[in-house]
Amino acid sequence: MNPATISLTALAFGTLLGITLGIPLGRRVERLAWYADATIARARITGWLLRDLSNWLLAAALVVAVAVFVLWALLRSHR
Repeated sequence: MNPATISLTALAFGTLLGITLGIPLGRRVERLAWYADATIARARITGWLLRDLSNWLLAAALVVAVAVFVLWALLRSHR
């Protein structure tokens, strides 16, 4: 089972317990599910951010490497 399904199931279970029984356990399970869902969302966004930043850094490094090589080749040919 994927973590999002587990957290949504726990959220539904907590809501059901909270509504039908009115006990604090329902609210605690619901709160735990919300925390789990928020953690998964943060991890997903962080993963996307890291992937995008690494792609940008790789592209920048490639551009710098090509520029350095071109400058080196231009300066070397005039000797």
